[in-house]
Amino acid sequence: MTSNIFQDIMDRVDLKDLVRFNGLEVDRGGFVCCPFHNERHPSFKVYEDHYHCFGCGEHGDHVDLVQKLYGLSNIEAAKLINKDFGLGLETGEIAKPINPRPRKNDEFKLWLGESVHTLIEYKKLLAYWERIYDPRSPIDNVNDRYLESIHNKAYVEHCVDTLLFGSEQEKRKFYETDREYPKRIKKRLDELDVVSRKAPKRAV
Repeated sequence: MTSNIFQDIMDRVDLKDLVRFNGLEVDRGGFVCCPFHNERHPSFKVYEDHYHCFGCGEHGDHVDLVQKLYGLSNIEAAKLINKDFGLGLETGEIAKPINPRPRKNDEFKLWLGESVHTLIEYKKLLAYWERIYDPRSPIDNVNDRYLESIHNKAYVEHCVDTLLFGSEQEKRKFYETDREYPKRIKKRLDELDVVSRKAPKRAV
């Protein structure tokens, strides 16, 4: 496993999305009922890069969460996140069945993993553009990327919620009706190199 996969996971997966993916409901304040001890009122706070439970003291990052939830090693937890979110990170040698059986859903599952990764990346990019390009006054020129973020963010968030937390029927309906949308977003992201995604610092 490459030494930076853990940082890559933190950079590319929204911790709240990971928490929700594992069946926990996060409220508007970023709190959830702790999965590691019984409680009536949420005391488990989800931050951008870590979580902390003010009730039992559990603390950690993305990999720690999955590791503790499922009793895995940190490497196994990282591999599971990589697989669930379709990140395509290099995880080193993974044992494979000698005679793997073909699965009918392989095409759909491959599309699902890639789509989730693409749309989460785009969602984070739109949030960044909305924040950094937000016009300061009515007379400011409105940047095209600000308009793109405002125009697309609601649908992208809907897509992410559907593909992460929707029913199997909802996911397959999306696949049947709008499977090309994540591919168009992937093309859009590919057109943006690392430099062009970043905004110049504003003058103070």
